[in-house]
Amino acid sequence: MSENNNVNEVEPNEKDLQLDNKKSILSWSFYDWANSAFATTVMAGFFPAFFRQFWAGGVLTDVQITTNLGLINSISSIIIVILAPFLGTVSDKMSGKKKFLFTFALLGILSTGLLFVVASGFWLFALILYLLGAIGFSGANIFYDALLPSVASEKKIDYVSSLGFSLGYIGGGLLFTVNVIMVFLMDDTSLAIKLSFISVAIWWAVFSIPIMLFVKEPKKEGSEIGLGKAFILGWKQLYSTLKKIRHLKYVALFLIGYWFYIDGVDTIIRMAVEYGGSLFQDDASATNALMAALLLTQFVAFPGTMLFNKYAEKVGIKNGILTAIGAYVVITDLGSFMNKIWH
Repeated sequence: MSENNNVNEVEPNEKDLQLDNKKSILSWSFYDWANSAFATTVMAGFFPAFFRQFWAGGVLTDVQITTNLGLINSISSIIIVILAPFLGTVSDKMSGKKKFLFTFALLGILSTGLLFVVASGFWLFALILYLLGAIGFSGANIFYDALLPSVASEKKIDYVSSLGFSLGYIGGGLLFTVNVIMVFLMDDTSLAIKLSFISVAIWWAVFSIPIMLFVKEPKKEGSEIGLGKAFILGWKQLYSTLKKIRHLKYVALFLIGYWFYIDGVDTIIRMAVEYGGSLFQDDASATNALMAALLLTQFVAFPGTMLFNKYAEKVGIKNGILTAIGAYVVITDLGSFMNKIWH
């Protein structure tokens, strides 16, 4: 919600040249390919299982393990909720979306790579690095999403968004497949998983290069200001927006609804493997089954995302979202009745 007074975009023809440009679209979409490695290998896959078996095993009880994982995920979400509105206004003032994306991505990349050095039993250090990685991942996504209107026209924005999600599932799935193969082939499972964290950091860094090089961020008049001034102006704008939002009923409802919706989605993604692992912790085959299910999800999700875009075109975006939420509700409720691995 940027102020429009005395603020103009750069020459329209410069922006128009970028909108719907194939190179810009692919470069933007490939960031999802890059960071989905963290979401798949670290957040959803190896970190919960490795935390339970390697870092916290024999030190914390089963309940403490699940509680700590849930708590650290909640803390990362709360931090992002607090930071996002303010940093969003600051980035608007200084046209700094790419700078903030790079900063948060770098935080996530370095934190993920450092998981390699955490020794067995150092569960708190592992959780802190995971917290920083999750903040980096989610924080960068704020500015990644904010760059979408700089890449796609209103006519193509849904398609490009779906393309990004699809490439994310493929990219995350490909690296996760390699990581799972490493775990099965290497004699030292712990080393294999630690090397997987290194591979995620490298993957995330390398495939972030296209968005940094080939996606242009429109500059605003007066945006060549220092960070300090941008913080002051951003705070003033945020304060003004918050005062007005109580009079904007539908905007407030949308923000509250979206927060609950996306937090529910993130909770499922981050806690599914931990939940399954806690149910079948005495069954040695459970971890393999969970990894296989997660792998299958990535490759089913690619065509599913593109098909769902077509479905949403037919029934409308809101009805498409409601359908997805309904599916989440049913599947999550069914998950509470799981008692066999094939479930």
